[in-house]
Amino acid sequence: MPAHRQKLTARQRTSELAVVLLILAAFGPYLGPGVRTEQIAVIVIAGLAILAHPHLVGSIPPLVVLLVALTATYVTLAVLASLGDPTAGTGYEPVGMWAGLDNLLLPIAVLVAGYFIVAGAADRTRLVRAAAATLVILLALNTVIAYLTLLGPSPLDELLPQWWSSGQTSTAQRAATMGRHSGIFNQPAEAGVMYSLGLIAAVYLLRRHSLRLAVVGVILTVGGLLTASKIFLLIGLPVALWQTWRDSSWRSRLGSVLALGGVLVVFDYQARSPDTPIGGVLLAARFNPQGRSGSLLSFYTASRFGENSTLADAADLVLHHSPWFGFGIDGIRIAYDSSWVEALVMLGVFGLLLQGAVMAVLVVCWLRARSWAEPTAARFGLGVVIVAVAGSLGLPTLTSNRVTTVVWLLIALLLIRPTVGRHEIAQASTAATHRRSAPVPEQVVANGNTRHDIAGRRGAGPLRV
Repeated sequence: MPAHRQKLTARQRTSELAVVLLILAAFGPYLGPGVRTEQIAVIVIAGLAILAHPHLVGSIPPLVVLLVALTATYVTLAVLASLGDPTAGTGYEPVGMWAGLDNLLLPIAVLVAGYFIVAGAADRTRLVRAAAATLVILLALNTVIAYLTLLGPSPLDELLPQWWSSGQTSTAQRAATMGRHSGIFNQPAEAGVMYSLGLIAAVYLLRRHSLRLAVVGVILTVGGLLTASKIFLLIGLPVALWQTWRDSSWRSRLGSVLALGGVLVVFDYQARSPDTPIGGVLLAARFNPQGRSGSLLSFYTASRFGENSTLADAADLVLHHSPWFGFGIDGIRIAYDSSWVEALVMLGVFGLLLQGAVMAVLVVCWLRARSWAEPTAARFGLGVVIVAVAGSLGLPTLTSNRVTTVVWLLIALLLIRPTVGRHEIAQASTAATHRRSAPVPEQVVANGNTRHDIAGRRGAGPLRV
């Protein structure tokens, strides 16, 4: 094998390994108080990716620069807003600067790492498939873990707290008493976002293999339903079904409907049995809301919206005490059940504007990706954007633990197109010169993710970018 091809293969494999490690790290345990596996992995991989491709720094795409600039502005203003004692008189204690910095800086690190990984690889499709396969496998294993926890006491009861938190009783433990089992995830909502992404990834990965997609789809659907997450029920599952329906044969469509129906029948049966405590009790209420109190909006959003909105209470607190700049990077000890509430708490009205700008840029990234990405990858990217934007009403989808790494890595893989720098153009030109005598009518040289057609029958012509 030629030296340049061996080098290309090694670089591709390194990029795929980095993607797999980032997904794995998102499922890793706490390593110490407040320190997660994903934090260490993201910092190390981002640093190594930059050191391996320093020449790509000058060719970072404008949309990546814009996303980084918006987030950096958010962080800077939030730090300034925390000076003094902005929470005085509110009756709430601040969470702490470390938690706020973790929420806001980790997305930048993942996006930068993802960009350098993609720009340094030759085959983007292999990277996307590696990420999708790793995510699907890990979520399938998590479904097994979650199901075992609902069957009764097991050795997992002593191990799982290492994944949930490093301190007090976790949200996952409290949720389990309600029949909501999320496996290694601390919050059912986090698990719901991940299962949404995993199910959409499975549709992309197995769209040509109906039987495999049906089996994997059932496993991930069971995992998502065990969480009783409204993000999964109302966003992830419908998007996955829509993408399956659109990109499959009638057999796959029929199989997906029958598989989902079978899963729901089993859940309904278990919900009615007192010997099998399961999230189906909550699901039964979701599908039969006749006995609800209040509006459907309040019911299906767990009172986040509608009458007696918990998010409205948090918003009133900020707007009364510090409307323009919020309480700063330290935040306050209330549940951030929405990206918008998190932005309002940390940076007031300016936070809402910056949060809206980030969401708008993601939509623009997908609109542009439709012109250069494969149709199936573009649909995968659309699913990620829908989950991130629509799911932000019920969870900080772009800054939440574990979810952050997977969401921003998929954004980098699916929606960001590396620009071609001078270094890559020079490499392509050199390759064209060496191929002048090649007896082929046309040669395609791959640089990152951009193609350059080089005429070859009578000698290479000018490079067209």
